[in-house]
Amino acid sequence: MNCRIRLLSALFALIVACDSPSTEERFEGDTPLPSPKDEIILENETATWFSYEGIIPCADCRGIKMELKLENSPNQTERTYELSETYLDTKDGDRKFMSRGTLEVSYGIEGQPNAFVIRLLDEEGNPYKAFLQDEQGGLEMLDTAGQRIVSELNYTLIKSR
Repeated sequence: MNCRIRLLSALFALIVACDSPSTEERFEGDTPLPSPKDEIILENETATWFSYEGIIPCADCRGIKMELKLENSPNQTERTYELSETYLDTKDGDRKFMSRGTLEVSYGIEGQPNAFVIRLLDEEGNPYKAFLQDEQGGLEMLDTAGQRIVSELNYTLIKSR
């Protein structure tokens, strides 16, 4: 019995040691990282677009309808995104803005070392927005410092396709 446990532990260590993606940042905490099976954005072997949508709060309009498409292409070193933000019922009516760029995947935010974080970068490579993937596969928008937004309002985009 003890020999089986050692053998399984050694096999697990070998498998984990061989799987170290070069394009992802990893949080160096004491707790283990999530399995790649838990990461919905990285789950496919072929190029795929994941779509998310939701309405987040807005200070001077009814809300901001966000439609986010994330590219998952394991054969590329850079993944891209497309974001549509429609400001609803502004004084000038609905106003729609589009943005495109690359995205980064990293692990860990303060208090959550296993958190799976997606950062959107603008066309110049500057941080634009960040999201935390929740257990259901939705994306919770983070503040400008990359931390959870403490609010009773909804800042989550749900997977639409």
